[in-house]
Amino acid sequence: MPASVPAPNSASALAQPQVGLSAPAPAPALAPASAKVEMKIARLGGSTLPTPDLSPSLSAGPSPAFSTVLQSPALSEFELENPFDRLADGQDASKEVGWTMPECWGHRGASASFPENTRMSFIEACKAGADGIETDIHMTADNVLVMFHDPDLSRTTDSNGRIDKLPWHGVLEHVRTKKAPHQPIPKFTEVIEILLQLENANVKLNIDCKVENDPVRLFGLIKDVVEGYEGWESRLAPRLILGIWHPKFIAAATTILPYLPRYAISMSIPQCRKYFFDACHGFSIMYEVLASSEGQRLLRDCRKHKKEICAWTVNIREEMRECTRWGVKSVISDKPELWRELKREIEADRARALKPTIQTYVLPFIQKKNWWFEYQRLAREETEYLEKEGGTFDIDVPEVEMRIARPADSL
Repeated sequence: MPASVPAPNSASALAQPQVGLSAPAPAPALAPASAKVEMKIARLGGSTLPTPDLSPSLSAGPSPAFSTVLQSPALSEFELENPFDRLADGQDASKEVGWTMPECWGHRGASASFPENTRMSFIEACKAGADGIETDIHMTADNVLVMFHDPDLSRTTDSNGRIDKLPWHGVLEHVRTKKAPHQPIPKFTEVIEILLQLENANVKLNIDCKVENDPVRLFGLIKDVVEGYEGWESRLAPRLILGIWHPKFIAAATTILPYLPRYAISMSIPQCRKYFFDACHGFSIMYEVLASSEGQRLLRDCRKHKKEICAWTVNIREEMRECTRWGVKSVISDKPELWRELKREIEADRARALKPTIQTYVLPFIQKKNWWFEYQRLAREETEYLEKEGGTFDIDVPEVEMRIARPADSL
């Protein structure tokens, strides 16, 4: 790889020394008596120097490495041998004492198969064995909380306009998704009712608080809904997580919803450290960023300070395996059913299921999303949008209480 090309981002990729390319040495002068032979050699780029004698092989068969390649039925099943396993040992949390299986949170539900952020998507994620649901929240003009990703309706529905400018009653309640089967926008109360079903008693809810919302108004409405359910202190509150993109949410979250843990959602490791590390209980980081050297340092620091890490959006099997080796809290995926299959393999034979393969080292190099210039571009664009909608990140945030309050303390 030329030195001018940046190395891709991967926690597992092997570091290769940079080798400079130089012009080939001129071919030696050709003797007249063998001009035709020498000309053929020169055209092939060969050398006229004599080839040294080779020692005879002591083995009757082919080399073990080549035998492995020949016997491998598919590239994805080619299991690497040392020294790769030795290199992986130092960063594989799955081999440490106390390792636990990561959870899987359905990203906007089971959104690879069903319309995102709909009751159907949430229910199907639970049926697929998801440990949690990751979803997004907005406020309507008449103070109804709805689960929707974009501030505008146009990308995913048959309507248009900003959610915060439209009322639920008479307008948003009639909107349907473009993707079939066509679904209505769910209210926050509908998601809570899914969680309170007996079969979903252990399912968590990660609430992505979109930056367009006013924090005080948003958290006040969430508080009213949550505390309106009987037994919310034990049946509901311990399973809810606030996901925040902007520092403006920190103070309001700690005063209005002190019994809910706060996870910073980010594409930027420097932002995580500067604005959120001392105010949040965990982090939800884009996979490609977490796989970088900066991301791996943050992962180690979070483990040291007892902070959780989630990775999003992880839809490739090998990336799920990598997250498991890292020891993340949760894999956030559009495909919880794919995670369920991998989880079964890990439970059956952890060492075999998580052993690095050729894909572990090759995939980071062949996908554009893993290269630093791509995920840093996305991070810059995201920051520009967040500051346009929510104001500068450089605001005065008072020192906050990191202890997660008991729900009874807020009464």
